[in-house]
Amino acid sequence: MSTLQDTVNNWFRIPKKSWGGLIETLFEDKKALIGLTVGPATLLMLFASFLPILWALNLGLYDAGALSPTWTWVGIQNYVDVLNSPAYWDAFWRSLSFGFGSVAVQLVVGVGTALMLSREFRGVVLARAMIFLPYLIPTVVVGMVFRLMLNGNYGIINVLLVDIGLINQPIGWLTSGAIALPTLIVANSWKFAIFITIMVLARLQSIPNEFYEAATMNGAGPIRKFRDITLPQIKGVILLTLLLRGIWMFNKFDIIYIMTTGGPGQSTTTLPIYIFEMAFLNFRLGQAGAIAGTLFGFLGVGAIVYFVGFNPAEEVGR
Repeated sequence: MSTLQDTVNNWFRIPKKSWGGLIETLFEDKKALIGLTVGPATLLMLFASFLPILWALNLGLYDAGALSPTWTWVGIQNYVDVLNSPAYWDAFWRSLSFGFGSVAVQLVVGVGTALMLSREFRGVVLARAMIFLPYLIPTVVVGMVFRLMLNGNYGIINVLLVDIGLINQPIGWLTSGAIALPTLIVANSWKFAIFITIMVLARLQSIPNEFYEAATMNGAGPIRKFRDITLPQIKGVILLTLLLRGIWMFNKFDIIYIMTTGGPGQSTTTLPIYIFEMAFLNFRLGQAGAIAGTLFGFLGVGAIVYFVGFNPAEEVGR
């Protein structure tokens, strides 16, 4: 029975001794090696990310309907109509509120949890394993569970709050326009704050204990140790995670749609929800593409300003 290598040799008629030379040649030729290693990933990113982005940006230049096979060129008219729409700017400010609120809560909870888990105590290994569970649970499951727990009629949250006397009657956490968005921020942060915990905890564990021992000998207390040792060491990681979380939270769609579908009314309709409604409920693909294009532009400009102002790459490299 011939081996796989013998079969390949027969196909390409390459002698066995030539395989070693061929591999050595590939490793010596840096361009060929880069092409073989980076090329497949680059092609995957091209087809999975860049081409859809270009298609969406191009779509924004046409009057296109989901039920119409023809596209009519309108230039930047879709962008003009979108930017002059009050509904667009309402969704934009809600996206900004949701993004900043989520990042702020996740930063406080994530860094605080990382500081607690960086200390040695009995059961710390189990605690570190358990604290990562929310990040492993699918977002769909998290959204559905929170939707049931926060139900205004039979949700467990209202039942507990009424039983202990904090409230007199059930609260419509997801049906009240005043508190629906803050409720989403809390539910969203419960799942995704662990990302910051993972990043910060990894950096905390790399700080030499000698730094803290020297600070103790000099009479430094916990607050001063955090200010002079811990914070400078984790600053770069925090800046980088803030950028990543900011982009991801501004683009968040799934948990919002699962828990509120943009309601009540339009109180939780962020830009991603607005794009979905424009494309798949109103069937106006051209304007949906224009909204997506403006979202892409805002995030790109924001990322550039953030890198120029804070330079997180340099902070991480320190």
